[in-house]
Amino acid sequence: MVKHIGRWFEVHENEIGLFLWTCLLLFLIRSSGILLNNFAETAFLKRYGVEYLPIVNMINALATFFIMGIVTGLMTRMDGVRLFTWLFIFCGLSVAAIRLIIPFGIDLVYPLLFMLKSQYEVLLALLFWNMANDMFNTRQAKRLFPLVTAGGVIGQILSSFATPFLARWIMMDNLLFVYLGTTLAGAVVVGTMGRRFPTLFVKAATGDKQGGKRSVLDQFKDVVPLIKRSVLIKILVLLTFVANVMIPIMNYQFNYVLDEQFASEGKLIEFFGYFRGVLNILSLILLLFIKRLYSRWGLPVALMFHPFNYVLIFISFLLRFDIFTAIYARFSSTVLRTTINVPSMAILNGLFPKSYRSLVRPFLRGTVVRIALLMSNGMILLSTGLFHPKYLSLVALPFGITWMATTFFLKKRYSQILLDLVTENMIDLKSMQETDLSHLFNDPKIKSHLMNAFTSASGEKCLWHAELLKLLNVPGLDRNIISVLEKK
Repeated sequence: MVKHIGRWFEVHENEIGLFLWTCLLLFLIRSSGILLNNFAETAFLKRYGVEYLPIVNMINALATFFIMGIVTGLMTRMDGVRLFTWLFIFCGLSVAAIRLIIPFGIDLVYPLLFMLKSQYEVLLALLFWNMANDMFNTRQAKRLFPLVTAGGVIGQILSSFATPFLARWIMMDNLLFVYLGTTLAGAVVVGTMGRRFPTLFVKAATGDKQGGKRSVLDQFKDVVPLIKRSVLIKILVLLTFVANVMIPIMNYQFNYVLDEQFASEGKLIEFFGYFRGVLNILSLILLLFIKRLYSRWGLPVALMFHPFNYVLIFISFLLRFDIFTAIYARFSSTVLRTTINVPSMAILNGLFPKSYRSLVRPFLRGTVVRIALLMSNGMILLSTGLFHPKYLSLVALPFGITWMATTFFLKKRYSQILLDLVTENMIDLKSMQETDLSHLFNDPKIKSHLMNAFTSASGEKCLWHAELLKLLNVPGLDRNIISVLEKK
């Protein structure tokens, strides 16, 4: 049985155990993250106050710069197993220490815990995927990572439904001790993997030690020439910026409604548990079907669904600021982001060669996202005391309309943008899957332009266009090859 599994996933028989340990590790990361998230959000809203959420988010965004810098430095000095193990232990013990401080009535522990839950989730996921990418090659990753991710989703589902039960059984505050138990279990799993499969962690221990975290100014200097050169990078910057301006506003309205709807901590944490459990189940089911559907629409059309839904969400909040709108807002935005927007944006980002991606991705995920989050939370903070949170929809709607307009512009210019990338050799097709290529080039105009480029090209460029057209299954390719064979 193990031999058949090994052949199917293209991994050695002895490495099947590594795959199972990897699934267990992500299961523990996701399940512990949901437990801490449910407690931290409930305690913050009911014991500290939703009106302080913008301030905490701004501080959290600033703290991320420093924390990620420290972790990046540690990753260059310590092997992956040791760093991962100690991070698990530190996360668990620090949260347990906060549990011991709670009886003293120090209210500042709740915003601190609210920030830590997001920092710990990001850091543990970062180290996990770094380690997973070192353990499995590209072909194995394509087969195994969806199943590994499913292990994480199962952890989220089980811990979501377990949260209300545990909160009633052992008291809500003691959920932090449960988090300690799951993180210590994660440390044991990482240590066990390091001992059982030491040779597979050599790359993680001797990985890239060069360079470090670049400053915001350095990132601007590196990316500005590329932004001037590429229309696609301009679009990616704008899409990333407006999306991350709108997300905190929607989250603030969502939490404000929940704080008003549920008077007690018990009811609120019960809602979080069941809501996130159902959300993860439905997202997992829909993910199996929607990915197949959006490939038929094409990438530009797929990218329109998310901004259109956000505009609908803010109009709904403006007209009906209640729990039903809040549930629709969080559910629809999460499902569309997971099933359509994230895969589509990943394909767009993956268009660039590795040398460009190493510059563009840190700039988008770091600088652009942080600026957008600070701006968004600043606007929420200024609105406090001036008008009701439902009117923040009027602040968010112009950004939503800009987001939609950007996707329409992308659709209009899509074929020309792709052709410009191909012409300037700024597109990385070798690292992409054939399904991704079909999503990118399924526009008939693009296929027609590629065919014209093939017939007019010569030498290696002609061969390159022919190979691309073959991957796209363009009809009439054989006839065109025969017609140009004597000339080329």
